[in-house]
Parts: sequence; structure tokens; C-alpha cells
Amino acid sequence: MTREAFEELVLSMGTDVYSFCLQLVRNKEDAEELYQETMLAALERHKKIDASGNPKSYLLGIVIGLWKNRRRKLARRGRICPQTALEEQLEEVYPSDTGHSPEERIIRKESVDLVRKLTEELPEKYRIPVYLYYSRELSLEEIAAAMHIPKGTVKSRLYKARAILKSRLEEENYGLET
Repeated sequence: MTREAFEELVLSMGTDVYSFCLQLVRNKEDAEELYQETMLAALERHKKIDASGNPKSYLLGIVIGLWKNRRRKLARRGRICPQTALEEQLEEVYPSDTGHSPEERIIRKESVDLVRKLTEELPEKYRIPVYLYYSRELSLEEIAAAMHIPKGTVKSRLYKARAILKSRLEEENYGLET
């Protein structure tokens, strides 16, 4: 891929890559850092990127690799020198008034928060395909390419993740009328 084609790739897919980084790290500053590292690594390898293939999954594969390396490094540092965790303040952005009552908006927000919490609790091997499939809207083939695993493995992990989420939602009595 030429340098000009790479620049066009960054312009067209940069926001998707950044939002995936943000979903993985759940922190704006860390997402920006991961995005910059990803683009730097992609720029260094821009001649290896196949423009006729699926460059988006190639970029997301770089994101996943860098993210896993960072997590391993932090885990290693944590074992060597544990640090106390700081409480993160989450800035909630409420949607504009859509005609729903305040009670309906609160119930919807609680439902979304519950599903998000349960998804974040999934093991990494299930959580990443769920993020890629539902939030990035990648196909099974694209996810397989990004994660460097077979398409069948992606299918089975999505199936297992859905089953886990369903059972946990049932445990929480979500959507069950008593």
C-alpha cells in the first residue's frame, strides 16, 4: 500500500479504530494512546497492508495485539510493584429527550448498564468478538482476520458469549415478569 493510500485509509477508518480502542480500554486518554500506537505501527507496516483485502481488520488486529501486550505488561508490573486502584469517575451523557418519560429513560439506562456490565465481565476471548460483532459491526470473516483465529472459532465464541449473557440476565431476573 502506498503512503497516500494509507493516509486515505486512516481518514476513512480512523474513527472506527479509535472507537474500538475506546471500547477496549474504557478510558479516553488510554484510548488515544492506543490509537496513536496503532497508527504508528500501521504506518511502519504500511507496505504490508493489502488494500484489496480487508485493511480495517488488519488495523483492528494491530489494536488487539497492542492492547494484549499492554495488559500483560501492566499485569507484570502489578505483580512486581502493586499499586492501589483509583476510583474512576464515569461521565454519563444522557440522551436528549426522545419523548419517553423519565421512568422509561431510567429503566432503559439501567438495562443498558446491566448488559454493558455483564459484557465487560465476560472472559476476554468472548468479550472481544462481541464488541467487534455488535459495536463495530464486523463480519465473522473480518473478526477472524483481526483476531487471527478461524471463522468457526469466532462463531462458537459468539454463541458461547450469548449463552453466558442470557444465563446471567436470567439470574438478574432481567425481563422476567413475576
